[in-house]
Amino acid sequence: MNSFKEYLESFGKSKSTVKHYNSYALDFLAWLDRDKTEVENASAKEVMSYMNHLQKSKLNGGREQCNQTRNTRLSVIKQFFNWQIEQGKRTDNPVAHLKIRGAKTSKLYPILSLQDLDGLYMNYEVPSMEDPRASRNWFAGYRLSKSRNKAIISLMVNQGMTTPEIEKLTTKDLKLKEGMLHIKGSRKSNERTLDLKSNQIIELMEYEYKTRKELLKYQAEKTGRLFLSMPRSGQSLAADSLQIWKGLSKEIKERHKNFINFKQVRTSVITHWLKQHNLRQVQYMAGHRYVSSTEKYLANHTEDLLADIDMYHPF
Repeated sequence: MNSFKEYLESFGKSKSTVKHYNSYALDFLAWLDRDKTEVENASAKEVMSYMNHLQKSKLNGGREQCNQTRNTRLSVIKQFFNWQIEQGKRTDNPVAHLKIRGAKTSKLYPILSLQDLDGLYMNYEVPSMEDPRASRNWFAGYRLSKSRNKAIISLMVNQGMTTPEIEKLTTKDLKLKEGMLHIKGSRKSNERTLDLKSNQIIELMEYEYKTRKELLKYQAEKTGRLFLSMPRSGQSLAADSLQIWKGLSKEIKERHKNFINFKQVRTSVITHWLKQHNLRQVQYMAGHRYVSSTEKYLANHTEDLLADIDMYHPF
């Protein structure tokens, strides 16, 4: 992949979009050339000056460019820097976390801290067989459900899985010996294979070989699905039924006041990944088809650079 155009085309962008985005990049390069600034050395300062230039310029049919239009151009510059990183021409994206105030953005959830995410999993209690309620008829099924739920939560807080992805998991996707998990792709997401953490392997091993074996007794037919429902009153369930999300969400909310829903958990996980890995790595880990989907999560990544920009270089 030698050109920026080819880089854009690799994300499935239309010919028209590629043409416009490439022209935006060329306009930015021409502006840098006025001050004899090499694009490899361009910093956030140069990009902000260019954004101010666009705001003041009588472009787009004689009107000043609106925030949304400038935000599109900023997005192109971000992608250009990402392309340069892939080409080995620079090691950083100086505006990865920069955004235009007032531009419309997708609604994102309040971010749970790493401690909060860890608490969702670690504080989820699975009763022991020494529990005083162990002699009651309903206890065995209750304990199986709790054990299954904790295994599911571990995949949400560590691998950022969605509820549909969890429902599609099969026993073949769980590769405990290799310490890996394969997540199937869909119409909206790419497949990926992610590492399992050491504490997860023990949890998932116990689930697969003990809990799941017991849950299979309540299924109407044999199934390769990894996670199974526990029916009320011991009745059989269809193999494709996993009716747990509403109850599990309610249960977690009662214990964790900052928890909103499972989408918030995934958003938080991806946001924390962006602090540890580059954009391309996170795109793969999250299963995003387009890097632009991953870039949306940068809006939650508010650190010192963004604070400095707001304080010293307001648009």
